[in-house]
Amino acid sequence: MKACALLCALCLCSANLPAETHREIAPLDIPFKRLSALALRANGNLLAADNEARAIKEISPDGKLARTLSPDVAPEALAIAPNGDIYCAGSGKLLRLSADGKILASVVLPPSRPLTDQEQRRARGRGETVSGMTVSGPYVFAAIGSSWSVGSKSRLYRFNLDLTGETKLADGLRGCCQRCDLAARDNLLYLAENAAFRVVRCDHDGKVLSSWGGPSRAGAVEAFGSCCNPMNLCFGSDGSLYTAESGLGRVKRYQPDGAFLGVVGHVGVERFTNASGLAASCSNIAIAVTRDGRRIYVMDYKNKLIRVLEQR
Repeated sequence: MKACALLCALCLCSANLPAETHREIAPLDIPFKRLSALALRANGNLLAADNEARAIKEISPDGKLARTLSPDVAPEALAIAPNGDIYCAGSGKLLRLSADGKILASVVLPPSRPLTDQEQRRARGRGETVSGMTVSGPYVFAAIGSSWSVGSKSRLYRFNLDLTGETKLADGLRGCCQRCDLAARDNLLYLAENAAFRVVRCDHDGKVLSSWGGPSRAGAVEAFGSCCNPMNLCFGSDGSLYTAESGLGRVKRYQPDGAFLGVVGHVGVERFTNASGLAASCSNIAIAVTRDGRRIYVMDYKNKLIRVLEQR
């Protein structure tokens, strides 16, 4: 984590950024014990996983708590299928829930090799985590990571929608601090391999079709700055891919082939101007984009709240 913090301190936002399309407004007034994931329903309601409370809070577009689901695990990743089913990972399990939270299927996550004592200490006792999950066509994809360090590695698995047919697709994915976020569109899978500063595009069998990105140490906004980025991904309804950068609080937009479309905005960026351990501690900066693109929800892991970017 010290290495992360030092690298974060080397790359701060440039003063000459392109015009941002969104500005930060007041965060949602919903309390959380430990935020871990976001997902947006087709009706515009936001699902927010509260890992420590073992709950999924559903929030209406006007920022009110609509209801709370209790998945009987400590949720750490969420994905929503086109039919409204919710996929939730946590406590070593992967669950399929109905839209109202009823458990339809449950499987134990595939184990890796046992961690050494030193690896367990580095992982701070947290063990393995589902660091990314998405639904694409007839499949659910999950990235499972271990070790809280720059050298963390993740494995990629594919399941059928009913959670049968477990298939390991890849190993050794480079996701800093146990993060390897996933997004999907048009039957293709996108991985945020953040320790390599790139987005990787794969087919449903895990075959790499292309990759794009690169590190920025001179403020070039089309590349990825800070320690290890992009940390999180989300597709908009227009087909553009949104990326979120930990340590910078920066959200940007790209075409699926990597063509840069511009900076969306920043959240709480003043908190990172001195970097130190603060930037590294906000490694999960999950995002969710409304259908009309006017609002982007950004998860603030450290401060246990959901920040909001609204179109100018």
